[in-house]
Formats: sequence, C-alpha cells, structure tokens
Amino acid sequence: MSTGSEPARAYAHVTGGTARFTTVDGAEETLEAADVDAVRRLLIDRVRADAVASGAPIELVTSGDRGEHHLLLDPAGDIDVEVDDRTVTRAELRQQAWWTTEPEADAEPEVEAEVEPEVEPEFAAEPALVAEVPSFFPPARSDAAAISEAPAAYDDGDDDDLDDDVVDTPAEWVPARVAEIPAAAPAAPIEADAANSGTDPVDVARASFESDEQPPIDAPPTTDAGPAADTPFEASASQGSRPSFIEPAGEHPATVSGWRSFFVRLGIPIRPSKAELERAERERAVSRQWAGCRAIAVANGKGGVGKTMTTAVLSAVFARHGGGNVLAWDNNDTRGTLGWRTEQGDYDTTIRDLLPEAARLLEATASVSDIARFVHHQSVDRYDVLRSNPELLAADQRITTADFDLLAQVAARYYRMVIFDSGNDESADRWLRMIDSAHQLVVPTLAAPESAESAALLLDALRKRDEHSRRLADGAVVVVGQSERAGISAAQRIAAGFEGHVRAVEIIPFDDSLKAGRIRYDALQPRTKDAWMRAAAAVAQGL
Repeated sequence: MSTGSEPARAYAHVTGGTARFTTVDGAEETLEAADVDAVRRLLIDRVRADAVASGAPIELVTSGDRGEHHLLLDPAGDIDVEVDDRTVTRAELRQQAWWTTEPEADAEPEVEAEVEPEVEPEFAAEPALVAEVPSFFPPARSDAAAISEAPAAYDDGDDDDLDDDVVDTPAEWVPARVAEIPAAAPAAPIEADAANSGTDPVDVARASFESDEQPPIDAPPTTDAGPAADTPFEASASQGSRPSFIEPAGEHPATVSGWRSFFVRLGIPIRPSKAELERAERERAVSRQWAGCRAIAVANGKGGVGKTMTTAVLSAVFARHGGGNVLAWDNNDTRGTLGWRTEQGDYDTTIRDLLPEAARLLEATASVSDIARFVHHQSVDRYDVLRSNPELLAADQRITTADFDLLAQVAARYYRMVIFDSGNDESADRWLRMIDSAHQLVVPTLAAPESAESAALLLDALRKRDEHSRRLADGAVVVVGQSERAGISAAQRIAAGFEGHVRAVEIIPFDDSLKAGRIRYDALQPRTKDAWMRAAAAVAQGL
C-alpha cells in the first residue's frame, strides 16, 4: 500500500501468456491468457476493478519480456501512461490515438461517448517526390553529340513468367532510348538507326520490354479512410446499379513505431503518424511491380564517389520490398569492386563465364534456376550480383556492344529489374550501351567539389548527346553521400547546387557500415535506411 498522496501500487511480471500479479495488499496471484497481449489486457481489467472497488487510482508496474512500464488506472476508467519519467494523459494523445479499451458491463455511458466519434485528422497530401525542372546546363545542340549512338535491334519475344520452371521464349531487350521513339518520329533519325541495325525501327519500338501504359505512382491520399459510404459496396458502372461484392484493395498499411507501438501491443489502436504514413507510401512505391524489365544506370565519371555502394543499397531496397528478382550488374571494365563488397555465392563465376552460355540460357528448354550458376545471391538482401573480374586487366575483359546486348537479353529474361554499377570510362561500348538501355539515371557524388563537378559534367554531356540521354539527365536522381560525420553542411551545399536541375536530390547521412567491407542493409542505422528509402522511392517515380 502507498502512503501520502502517492497512489496505491500493484506489480506484475509478464512472461508470454503468464503474469505473476501482486495486489496493492501484497497478495500474489497468477494470471494466464492465450498470449502476452491477452494477459496484459487481463491485468488492466483486474487493476481497474480494484480501483473501482477502492474508489482511488492504482498504479500498475509491469516488467518482463517487454521491459518495465507504469500505468495509472483511476476509478473512472481512464488510463495514464508514464513515458520517460513524465505522465502522458489521455487528452494529450487524443490527437493521434483512438483510445479504446475492452468494454465492461458496468462501464459509464459517458466514457463510451467520449471515444465513439472517430475524428480523423487530415494530413496534407505528400507532394510529388520530384518535379520536372528546366536544365541549367547548356541546351542541347543538333551538332554537339559528344558520344556516338549505338545500334539496337532484337528479335521479338514473349515476356516470361519467372515463376514457371521452364522458360518458354526469350524476353526481348530493347534499349529505352529506342523504345521511346514515337510512331510519328522524323524519318531521318529512324532511317539512320535502321541502316545501322538492319531492323525496321518501327518494329523495334513495338518490341519494347517496357509497358508505356503503366500509371504513375500517385501521391498519398489527402485523408485517411473516411466514414463508410451509403452502400457497403461500390456499384459497377458496367453493371448498372448492381453492387460489387469485391471491395477495393487497401493501400500499403502503415506501421506504428517507437514508444507508441507499446499501446498497439496492449490492444489499443493508435493512428499512424504523418511520418509513418509517408514511410508506408515510399515502401509501396519501391515494392511496385512493372510489366517488363526496368534498367537503372548508376554513373559518375569519377571513381570513389559511391557508385558501388549506391548500386548495392538500391538493389537491397528494391529486392527486399519487391520480392527479390533484382540483378546488380557490375558493368565495369576496370577492376569493378561490386563483387568485393557483396556476398560470394556457391560458384566462383563472373560475367566472362556467363557470356559463352548466354545463348543456351535463352533457349526454350532453359530453366529459371540455370542462372544461379553465374550470379551471386545475397541471402538476406535478396538480390543477385553479376560480377566482373577485378583480377583481370581491362584489355582482357572488354565487352562489345553485341556482347552487352546478348547479356542484356539474358538479364531481361530472368530478372524484373537490373541496376548497373558502372566504370569511369564513359567512351566504353558497354558504358554507352548501358545509357541507351536505361530507364532511370542515378548519379552518386560525395559532399566534395570535385565529385560534384564530375557529376555535373556527366549530366552536361548527356544533355548534349541525344534526346534519350537528355531525358535521363533531366530526370536523374542525384545521391549526395556524407563522407564524414561533421560534413552535413557540405552535403547540403552540394545538394542545393543540383536542386532545380535534376528531378530529385537526396542526402545520405554518414554511416560507418558503408565506409568499407561488405554492404548489408540490416547493418545501416535507422536514419540511413530512411534516407535510402527516400532515394529509392524517387528512383521508382521515374520508372
């Protein structure tokens, strides 16, 4: 029993579905329920009944497998929760919580009336992740193509169902720059492509591995789900007034986190915060599935600016949230290090081993599992790595345009997304072909003037190259990495220099786990994960 103005205190030690309960009088009891949440609700009901019987509030102190918590229950049925040595009252949480408890037979009507209306605060719609902005770089000139275009022509093929054991027909790989040629494009550029490729460019455009009818990623709804409509089902327009028995699927659910999740574990519904709703919207964006393979190029002409790190972490985000089936391709002639910073698979193979077997992997009798011999699966992060050989000189592992196209067809057949880690030679055939094939460009840079200038020069050159490259540059996502703990101001200055000239800029905070060694998503700090999730959602917006 307590003395003075302090409330009486009861104790409970909870382990699983069992609680050892000590009443305010010192009597010990054992309470059991189906699970830990049920036994905690049973404890609350038990102490509330004692408070009603005594006419005075009782403090319940719980310990056990979920830590120590303090609840103050008064005879009127209210619950106050002590968090971080202060008491958060029910009124303080009313703006963000539906405060409900298990109904009691003798509950006061006014208590029910207090929680019955579900007033849902409106959250402003999240602005579009990025917006098209005019370029500050020199405008494209018809005679200023600094980088030569490469031909693109492939046989038509059907899309593959990667869930089948046997792949029927090879999927086509049509570079994004060819797929974007409109039907009414000027005749001269099309004839030039046809002359180089030997294939009707109109047919090539139709054989695009992407679907142009994909709807854009919508902004989050301006409000949460409102009151139910007059009828429980929406009427189908084609069926007249007959209601549909199938309700529309809900959005990606938001998860309540932090100390507020404690109330959820007690069975008390808590409304997700605005930040949690925005996080759920980003998760929905990166988990989206597209019809056809999507290619993302990670490029910067300067070495050591975070291209490999960006490739690995983006691959992990898309694979973990989208169900795998993502390939990280080390498209590097000069000692690519993606293989060094990722997990080794069961076979010590590289892109040089895959190339001689590419034609066989495109045969109708090839199995989905055949690709496993040539890639390195990341067991936790769920993506695969196609390695280059860092032990060979660049002259010994050159990839021609034809080689790249063949490998790209294999990648498009077995994977829904390919993320290219690139080298520093912007004149290499494989680098140019990567740009031709990409649907989205990601430009990583450190918070240093030299790295940022290299990124800006790359965007400048792409804007001068051709229309497809210009669209990639204008729609690029720039990732500014904070290389030192105290370098946030430098990162912000670099980011501000790119804002308004590309589609999105994201700052990645300093994280020790990204400096060297194997890159594992689970090793990242929570704020680093949030930053990469924002970057990945911005990339998904461009797909």
